[in-house]
Amino acid sequence: MNYTVFFRLQLKRLWKSKSILLLLLLFPLALFVLSLGFRTEEDSRIPAALCLETDDPLAKALCQKLLAGNDSLFRFLEAPSKEELIRFVESGRAECGYLFQKPLQAELDKHHLKNLITVFVSETTTCKGVLNELVYANLFEEYSLHLLKETLTAAGHLPFSNEAAAAFLLPPVTEEKIEHSYRSYLLGSDTFSFEVTFLSSKGTEDDAAGTAAAVFPLFRGFTAVFLLLCGFLALLTLHTDRQNGLYKRLHQIERPLCMALTMLSYLLPAGAVSLLALGISSCIRNLWWEVLSLSCYLLLLLLFYALLGTIIRSHTMLCAAFPMLLLCTLVFTPVIADLSSFFPWMKIVRYALPTYYYLLFF
Repeated sequence: MNYTVFFRLQLKRLWKSKSILLLLLLFPLALFVLSLGFRTEEDSRIPAALCLETDDPLAKALCQKLLAGNDSLFRFLEAPSKEELIRFVESGRAECGYLFQKPLQAELDKHHLKNLITVFVSETTTCKGVLNELVYANLFEEYSLHLLKETLTAAGHLPFSNEAAAAFLLPPVTEEKIEHSYRSYLLGSDTFSFEVTFLSSKGTEDDAAGTAAAVFPLFRGFTAVFLLLCGFLALLTLHTDRQNGLYKRLHQIERPLCMALTMLSYLLPAGAVSLLALGISSCIRNLWWEVLSLSCYLLLLLLFYALLGTIIRSHTMLCAAFPMLLLCTLVFTPVIADLSSFFPWMKIVRYALPTYYYLLFF
């Protein structure tokens, strides 16, 4: 038995099927069009503007921190002058404008708390309160570091000499180390805090390209369902060939190999199309990992449908079983909604579904 010729004939039969070719063509196109809707070049965060007209170190540190853009809801723009700041607010480029003219650190040290920052507000904004809280929270976060250094200095702990550190077998204490420890404790879990994850079409901070892979794992779910469908179509073709007696004259050892080649004639092109679809949708981060995960999934589908075809011999029963399989895949695996997250006793169902193991790769 020449398995290469047999596989080539199976592929040739596949290419003659217009419906299968249309399916293979439409899937990457649909995934690409869908990914376009999630891509955006504009920053969707609410804009605010800053103008620094003082040499105060606290005001500089505050502006640098706000302009760094670590907040997930607001972004800050830098205005070169007071007039430009007002123009930003009037034109709608910024919801609010913050003008720093006074020496914040010196004024706060004197306990002068009134009118330290001038704020220009758009008439239509609803974010003034939240923005003010954000600016003042960052202001006193920076000012608290200044108070910490001042307190340590007043108590005689700074400057801390290297000789004193050696006497107590301690590492030298510097202002840089104090600042590092201070910011580490702000981000640490030693005090009560919330861990909040913001999801947006821009992706995570480490994902500068804003790829759909990080934000929309739904694409991988679509790919898994697409391959599940292609595997079922291969099973129907195999069942039809079996009813037509295609495998009856084959040797007992050759028969399962030819059946597997029939299934692979559908699964391998579908896998290649899936890899292409994920690529043009910017969902691939590691090509070799993607190839490995798809290969394992295709092998799992081959074994799963071989078992299903052995259990169910009726063409009608197979067609009736697939909607149930598809429904269980959508419900019990994280393709769209994983109900097992709300009902833990349902988790046992997903272990029987091949899609679940593919999604575990990611």
